[in-house]
Amino acid sequence: MISPDKIDEWLHEVEERPDSAALIIRYIANRLSELTSREEELAAENIELLSGRKVEEYESRIASLEYQLELLKRQLGGEIILPGVAPAAPPIHETVSLVVYNPFGKVLRLEIEPVDLSSNQTIARIAGEVAEGELQPNVLATTSLEELLFIFDSGRTVAHPLNQLPVQNREELAWEKAFLEEPRIKEELVAIHPIARMLLFDFCIQVSRRGYVKKIKMQPFMTHLAEDYIGSGVKLPADKTCGLTFANPENVFVMVSQEGFIFCMPVVKLPTAIEDVIQLGISDHIVSSFIIDGERSLLFFTQNGKAVHREVSWLEPANSFKSRGQPLLSKERREAGIRLVGAAPVDEASWGLFLHTDGALRVHTLEDLLATGSVDSEPGAEQILASSIFPLPEKSR
Repeated sequence: MISPDKIDEWLHEVEERPDSAALIIRYIANRLSELTSREEELAAENIELLSGRKVEEYESRIASLEYQLELLKRQLGGEIILPGVAPAAPPIHETVSLVVYNPFGKVLRLEIEPVDLSSNQTIARIAGEVAEGELQPNVLATTSLEELLFIFDSGRTVAHPLNQLPVQNREELAWEKAFLEEPRIKEELVAIHPIARMLLFDFCIQVSRRGYVKKIKMQPFMTHLAEDYIGSGVKLPADKTCGLTFANPENVFVMVSQEGFIFCMPVVKLPTAIEDVIQLGISDHIVSSFIIDGERSLLFFTQNGKAVHREVSWLEPANSFKSRGQPLLSKERREAGIRLVGAAPVDEASWGLFLHTDGALRVHTLEDLLATGSVDSEPGAEQILASSIFPLPEKSR
């Protein structure tokens, strides 16, 4: 604010020292420019308020905060407990959900009580052909309070509370009875990712099948989710989105390829723009990505049922992008056609879910996998198409 007293002071200054006039005029001009700019901003805000654009922005922010609050409530069993305040409802009972999905958007869900699980158990078998053509299905095992993000190769996303997806009868498991999240023209469903705990992380790491990586801060990622579009995360026409991984700055990021090459790097060093960080062979692609957050062991699974165990200390962090990656499989095993179908960090409470080529869904405990070194001890067992490592609900352990 320029007061009359200030103007009188400047006039007196000019009379006493005429050389200061140019400096004072420049100051006044700059101040007028600032006031004009602010006036234009206020006018633009008034126009947005009158047109409803600003109201829509505020409503969008409120809706996003309500969605985040709902996710947190779900992870706390349906209710946020405040000190001295009794819960309004009993905690929601958690079960284990086994999800099988394919690129055509078909989703099969089985719900299992934790007490009913036993190692080396065949939970169910998908009737008919497991894979439709060359497009193979994938699996996910998680707890029933999760929120699932359906990710299409176009970058489009759709979120569903897991417990709102229909539960199939394990005795009549077939694609004809699957839930359908129909892809749009030329789209494929490439991944389903649990997102209920994403607010506990600072970053989302987007991974492509050809080894391209992009690190996104969580707040911009939440904005993208609200718009149902996170981008494809690819640069090459032949590439596709592989999946997402949530991380904090202190974590280590790991990415594993089908031919057994591993990229490992601290999260803080990952690129914020799409960049290829591992050099893959023409026929190779990424099958798993995850973070190391205190776990001491890793398990890698081959298509012929072998469970390869390594300590986390075995990993060799890459010194730069575009490295060849650390090999897990020998050259002889790769040439013999051995391929990885999955990998994950594990602890003592971990379980594994496996989808076999005959449609069988089997579960195993970590203890059994480490003891036998194999998903199936029986000779001639069907090969594995996909795997998922999961914990039991905390109240069931």
